[in-house]
Amino acid sequence: MPDLLIQNISQIATPKPGVTRGSELRSLNVIENASIFISDGVIQAIGPLSEVLKQVEGHPVILDAEGKAAVPGFVDSHSHLVFGGNRADEFAMRSAGMSYEEIAEQGGGIVSTVEATQLATKEELKNIARIRLQKALRQGITTMEIKSGYGLNLDNERKMLEVINELKEEQPIELKATFLGAHAVPKNSTKEEYVEEVLNMIPEIAELADYCDVFCEDGYFTKDESRSILEKGMEHGLKPKIHTNQFNDIGGVEMALDLDAVSVDHLEVLSDEDVDRIAGSDTVATILPGVSYFLNIPYSPARKLIDRGALVALATDFNPGSSMTISMQLLMSMACTKMGMSVEEALSCATQNGAKALERKKLGCIAPGFQADILLLDTDNYKDLAYFFGENHVHTVIKKGEKVWESRG
Repeated sequence: MPDLLIQNISQIATPKPGVTRGSELRSLNVIENASIFISDGVIQAIGPLSEVLKQVEGHPVILDAEGKAAVPGFVDSHSHLVFGGNRADEFAMRSAGMSYEEIAEQGGGIVSTVEATQLATKEELKNIARIRLQKALRQGITTMEIKSGYGLNLDNERKMLEVINELKEEQPIELKATFLGAHAVPKNSTKEEYVEEVLNMIPEIAELADYCDVFCEDGYFTKDESRSILEKGMEHGLKPKIHTNQFNDIGGVEMALDLDAVSVDHLEVLSDEDVDRIAGSDTVATILPGVSYFLNIPYSPARKLIDRGALVALATDFNPGSSMTISMQLLMSMACTKMGMSVEEALSCATQNGAKALERKKLGCIAPGFQADILLLDTDNYKDLAYFFGENHVHTVIKKGEKVWESRG
């Protein structure tokens, strides 16, 4: 891999290295008229060209940023990108006034996605997922977590995880795999039977996943059922994550923190006591404003979480039923307009703190020693990412020091 020197950058905007929470989220490192030198996929120097050139040896490839701003690559730490089928018709039905229950009675809802995913071959799922990943890359996502959870039996959950693992080697976005067998209870099974089935799946699929997740919510899996699944995952090397407090508070946060979960995700319904619990931990609170927008439900109390010192990440929750978006830029705008976050906080939560939710310490920051995942924007001001919403402001994507996508527009 040749060395790379990016010069004529109007502005580098990046979180500072280290753990970023509370008021620190607003304090970006903003460097005007800057350059970046990259060697072996790692950032070696940033700053004025005259200073950066002192670190350069040999003859690196020169990339002229032509006055564009640079930010870290986005880290999407919560997605369901691998699935079959399409639920656009259901969205139209719901928009026309039909209830979720009425749609489900007609065979819609998660059941339709499960059926389509089970019917799809592994190659079909991989081809669909590859196209979605190409869209994500163009939107500036350079690292992404993808969950299973639309298989709901051993063969199909394994099929989904195999797709994720094979795609790790076949395209540039860095992927993490999460086993979410406990996403819903399949038809023709009692919950007790399915919990036992999920527990039996874990030893069979553990080598294919990094994390174990569960939907801890009324009508899905109780706190105790969720604990048993997450603890079984931990026995087999899968670190715990959890979907919880989306519609109801059934004790999922306290249980997950007791297990030192890597992240607690959703959190649309959150008590002050749980805000304080999260803030006193190193567990990342992953907020998903696309869900609130799509389903027209309350947004997570991001302002409270940040002000009390919680580690907060911003993610897409890309999925066919509740957040059909793959734009981190749009979510940054939502975070600012609907959740009371500043542009600087939104950028930090979409990059460095997303990396923390995936335990990637050297991602999400433009600084010496960090992996060179960098976006060049079509603007000279990083604030346009949230301000000029509905637009893709990514012009060039650099992953591990290599240019992997560039706008031709």
